[in-house]
Amino acid sequence: GYAWSREVGLRYVLPDGALQCRPISQSLGCEGLSPSSMGGPVLPTHSGVFVAPTPACGFGLFVASAPIKKGEVIGEYLGEARSYDVWCEEIKQRKREAHGVDMHVPFIREELYSSWAGSGPLGKGVVIDAHGAGNAMRFINCSCRPNCTFKSFGLGGQKHYRIRVIATRDLAPFEQLSVDYGWYFDDETLQEIRFQALEAYREDLPSLAAIGELLPHEEDSRQASRQTVLAQPEQRERSEAKFAASEALCNLSEALLEARGPPLPVRTSPVTFLRRFVQGEALAQFFEQGGKVKPVSSYHEIPDAFWPVYEVLGAERVGVPCRCALDPTLNIKGVCSGIIGRPLQAVCSGREDVPAIHFSS
Repeated sequence: GYAWSREVGLRYVLPDGALQCRPISQSLGCEGLSPSSMGGPVLPTHSGVFVAPTPACGFGLFVASAPIKKGEVIGEYLGEARSYDVWCEEIKQRKREAHGVDMHVPFIREELYSSWAGSGPLGKGVVIDAHGAGNAMRFINCSCRPNCTFKSFGLGGQKHYRIRVIATRDLAPFEQLSVDYGWYFDDETLQEIRFQALEAYREDLPSLAAIGELLPHEEDSRQASRQTVLAQPEQRERSEAKFAASEALCNLSEALLEARGPPLPVRTSPVTFLRRFVQGEALAQFFEQGGKVKPVSSYHEIPDAFWPVYEVLGAERVGVPCRCALDPTLNIKGVCSGIIGRPLQAVCSGREDVPAIHFSS
């Protein structure tokens, strides 16, 4: 850890478990590409940051004992300058070796450390890949409430640029640094999320109508059900078992019971992360207003009461789930979209067209 930190200019010793790549003090060239030399010398890593374990992401980059001011440069994102088309083929080969197929999804670990760096000399794209070689910036995790950002600079003759990390607000001691990876804004990834959401919904379709049967229709039946539940505290367990084949179905049925059913017994198992994307009141109103569960041909046709949970489930299948809310150092408010780079559901339904994202200079 000491040798790694010394090579990359990290003041604090890297934990042994974080020794995941070759340390470099400047980006490397590959496939005929040279690292851009424009913009001056390599930006040093801020002396007030260190790498430490995080519960949700493995390892993260943290502020040390002294605060960091808004606008300060944290460091330069270093890695291998790769031709995007060659890099993509390499990823496909690794997927074939690991899974027997080279489909775009699910993502694999090897492709999660690459950052877009411009069109390149042939217009095919360039990425800075920090999976095999990099510095401390590779440990910055994604958050729905990021406190740093990637900024491009130093556009070179081969039409690709360098990337620096800048604090977007004042950072307190021991706060974890984070950025918005923006994967949700990649058109291909977004379409895969929506496709997988549609597939998950279709798989659950035969059982979705049965959820509506949990809704009490008359006050006397509701009262009878309440007495039954009070007498039989295993009601929650039976409901969970009925829809155990699907986490989404289990969460939907539980949310409906909590919104309209009789009081449920005390929970004996922790609430799943997916549960926060199910609104019991909206689900109850859907059925009460005569909503019908029926086959759909497009993600647009998935009812609003079901869409948030299936969109997040689609992202899990793609391999871009966000769990920043599970780590207070990464998201102190605990409000998460469930998808890496996605705006919060309160401001974005996920149905509308999402504009492409670009690094700012």
